[in-house]
Amino acid sequence: MKIIPKKLQQMLIIIIAIVAIGTIGFKIIGGESKGFLDALYMTAITITTVGYGDVIGLDDKPYGKLFTVIFVFIGAGAIAYLFTTLAAYIIEGELKKVFRRRTMEKRIAKMKDHYIICGIGMVGLYVTHELFITKRQLVAIDTDESKQELLKLHELNVDLLVGDATENEVLWQAMIEKAHGLFATTDSDNDNIVIALTARQLNPNLRIVARCNDTKNTDKLRRAGADNVVALNFIGGLRMASEMIRPHVTSFLDMMLRDKESPIRVEEVHITKNSPYLGKPVKEIDFKMIGNIMVISARKSSGEWIYNPYPDTIIEKDMKLIVIATPEEKEILRCHVCGESQ
Repeated sequence: MKIIPKKLQQMLIIIIAIVAIGTIGFKIIGGESKGFLDALYMTAITITTVGYGDVIGLDDKPYGKLFTVIFVFIGAGAIAYLFTTLAAYIIEGELKKVFRRRTMEKRIAKMKDHYIICGIGMVGLYVTHELFITKRQLVAIDTDESKQELLKLHELNVDLLVGDATENEVLWQAMIEKAHGLFATTDSDNDNIVIALTARQLNPNLRIVARCNDTKNTDKLRRAGADNVVALNFIGGLRMASEMIRPHVTSFLDMMLRDKESPIRVEEVHITKNSPYLGKPVKEIDFKMIGNIMVISARKSSGEWIYNPYPDTIIEKDMKLIVIATPEEKEILRCHVCGESQ
């Protein structure tokens, strides 16, 4: 009954009570010659004032006429009030939906460098959760409006656009031209291919990560425009092997991903052309001034990886520093090494 407002619940109870009283009253007035069905029929035509004809005669029953007069005013009034309340509830609900949608559209219009998640199934939900707790701006898209309740159930205060992410207009509404990245996480490889293809056409600089349910579609997703393709079966198999041969490593990574109180993550920091540290060794960066940051790797623009870089490792343009830090520490570090103000 929680889906029915309390006010409507009370009105329904009153209507049921009025119908019961009217049925009993007209049964008594009609006597033994009239059944409960006749009494219920008399009750219905009285409170709705349709006047199809009396099945219980009142000509020689003054008390019956008096009961009917009182019952008409009470019953018809209650029915009118019920429909008025119901109409107000529906209109109010629709107005609230319109207001919420317009407010959401205004919020989305102001977004920049945000992430778009297309498909809020279980995979999309986990992606949303990770971005939300690490304080990334994001917009979710799904054809099912009820997914908003799923997000609320998991305490994810995220804007949900109801629509088909394969359509240009829906992606435009999600401000794809200003987005940093897009996740194609539907349970259909065909839909993910179309989403990747459409998104790449609308924003050539967008980073796209796509879900793949059948590994034979991996190449198709890449050709459609996905920068990275995550094959669930492949990743699941690697995870199971890791659980067996390196259980403490997987436990450590899980702890980092699931600790809501201290969301320490493996993050990456892009060294731009304006960085004051270009050509200088990594040791020149005062990581301790920012927080408890650990540099675990670096990747050069050529694609070469430097694992556990030495303090004398030279910082280069477009290098990616892989660090263990909180999202806040990562953002401070990014501004610091790129010469930007926070």
